[in-house]
This record gives sequence, C-alpha cells and structure tokens, in this order.
Amino acid sequence: MSRIYTVQDVIARMEKIAPAELACEWDHVGLMIGDASAEVKGILLALDVNDAAIDAALENGANMIITHHPFFFDPVTEIDYRTPRGANIRKLISNDIHVFSAHTNLDRAATGVNHALAEKLELVMPTSLVGVDVGLCCSVGQESMTLFGFADLVKEKLGASGLIFNTDKEREVSRVFVQGGAFDEESIPVLKLYRVDVVVTGEMKHHHMLELEDAGIAVIVAGHEVTERIVMPSLQEQLLRKMPKLPISVYEGHKW
Repeated sequence: MSRIYTVQDVIARMEKIAPAELACEWDHVGLMIGDASAEVKGILLALDVNDAAIDAALENGANMIITHHPFFFDPVTEIDYRTPRGANIRKLISNDIHVFSAHTNLDRAATGVNHALAEKLELVMPTSLVGVDVGLCCSVGQESMTLFGFADLVKEKLGASGLIFNTDKEREVSRVFVQGGAFDEESIPVLKLYRVDVVVTGEMKHHHMLELEDAGIAVIVAGHEVTERIVMPSLQEQLLRKMPKLPISVYEGHKW
C-alpha cells in the first residue's frame, strides 16, 4: 500500500531543503493557500503560479503547487474574480489546489537556486563569500576561459534567448560569482575584494553594471527566469528521494 502524504508532510520536507528561517525578513514564504492536513495526490513545481501553471497541475493530477516566487507578497485587499489574479485564486480554491512558496530561503539553501545555477554552468568549488548574503563564488574548472567563450556556455546551458554585458572587451576569466534572479548590490564591495572576474545573474541595475565595469569585473545578465528555473529539476530530485511514490512534475513555462 502506497503511503499517503499530507500537505504538512511535503512542507516538512521542504523545510529540510530550504528552512523558512533562511528567508529574508521582508520575504513571505510558506503555505499560501490550502489545508496542511489535506492529502497530496501530486505536486507541480513552478517559478510562479499563473493560469497556465494551474492548468498544468490539473492536467498532471497535481493538487499542490510549489513555487519559488511567493504567490502572495503584498497584502491582499480584495479578490475580484474579474481580474486575472482573482480568477486564479478562485481557480485554485475551487479545484482544491494547495500552494506553497520557497523564495529567498531557497536562494540561500545549500542545495538551492545558486548551487543549481553553478552546477548547470559546470562551475566547480562553489563557496559562499563572507559578507555576501546570497550567491556563490566558483571556478570555471580550467585555468581560465575567455569571457565571450564562457558567455556562449552560459547562453547554451541556460537556454537564454540573449545576454546583456557591461563590457565589449574580451578577457580571460576564472573566478565566477553566480546569483540567480535579481542581483544584490550589497555584495559589490566583497566582489571587488575577492577580485571576481565575472558575475552571472538574472538582472542588474545599469549603474551597478557600470560600477562593476569600473572595478574590472565583467557582468553577464542572462534573465531572471532562466537563472532560477534551473533549480526546479534539482528540487524535484530532492523531493523524490524522500517521497518516491508521489508524482512530482516540473512546469517550465514553455514545457513541463
């Protein structure tokens, strides 16, 4: 007889992977919609809850969606079914779909977003830097690579539609700092101190790109989504090791 898992059982396993206490103070993580005592028949992993993700859950027989971006971030003051947001809330509740989100706690987790990003880019020796809240410093695994040769690898491995650079000057790179999603500018002084060669991130403000260029640090901006969605297969694998009989699928937007 197959074991029955509840929403709380799934939450307990997510807490092992990405403890809630790792989340930033301003963040909102945890159970967004649902009943912790309800039975879970299947899980869909997605960056966000949108209409297509809900449809994918229904087609896959999943009654729980685990997202990276919180479904509720700002306080909800009204639920108008005529709006896309309100319609999605209604659709989730009417179909008994439970929603759980792990955001900055998954960014900071030992097997979270940035480790998955480093692994996807075939980087080695991922290390946290003292004074840096989120992100990892890694090596390219060879003595060095050319910047634009490494950029080609980034584009290919992430399936990015395009890249944004802060420089047009070719150079050798060895030490890489990765931070999926939005770049945290508070890490800049530490990146200068450690003489990082290149930063790979999902998005960065223009003036921070210029500041890093002045410090001799190249920047490759690959897109918020593509630098974070790579954690979903890793999360799927981690959950399946603990709940092997539970159907767990990944929704990537254009494919799932």
